[in-house]
Amino acid sequence: MKWIIAIVLSLMFSAAAFAWHRGEPVTPYGDFCPKCSKYGTCKIMLTPSEAQNALEEYYHSKGLSVVVEQKTGRFIKAKVLDGNQVIDVIIFDRKTGRIRSIY
Repeated sequence: MKWIIAIVLSLMFSAAAFAWHRGEPVTPYGDFCPKCSKYGTCKIMLTPSEAQNALEEYYHSKGLSVVVEQKTGRFIKAKVLDGNQVIDVIIFDRKTGRIRSIY
């Protein structure tokens, strides 16, 4: 029984550590695209290519890269990479400029 608890706890802590980068969150809760305002609005909805460029700039400043997985309506789902390792999965709202971690 002790082994099962140890394994479960170890998996829980390793999953939590996987979504963090260098001891701090990769995508702070409620962060926003620098191309939009800090209040969660864009003057016009960003095109998919503008949104991809904005994400690349945002994460490049943190020394990371982004791979867009899905473009659905106003949302973009992307993986955040440190080298070849996925360290976060995010949803970007092209209308509000909000970036949310879903990892």
